[in-house]
Amino acid sequence: MSYQSQTYAIANHQEDLEQHLLESSLVDREQLAVAKRWQARQEGPLLMILLQLSFIDLQQFSGLLDWTGDWSGQGRMDVNHRLLGG
Repeated sequence: MSYQSQTYAIANHQEDLEQHLLESSLVDREQLAVAKRWQARQEGPLLMILLQLSFIDLQQFSGLLDWTGDWSGQGRMDVNHRLLGG
């Protein structure tokens, strides 16, 4: 799966991701709103925006990658390789 298709899979499930972020208290509604505004300007994946804004740390980012990896059937290593350029 290409980076673009992985990004699409994450974007396609953004509502699920947003709900998970709020329910798990990883971010609050205000932080999510700020991140979504940045996302609209930068047109990037929400997870990367949250990391850039320091609303989540690397450990949380890694856990969220595991969580989102289930959407595409891809393993975490493949997702990390594409999103982080590894």
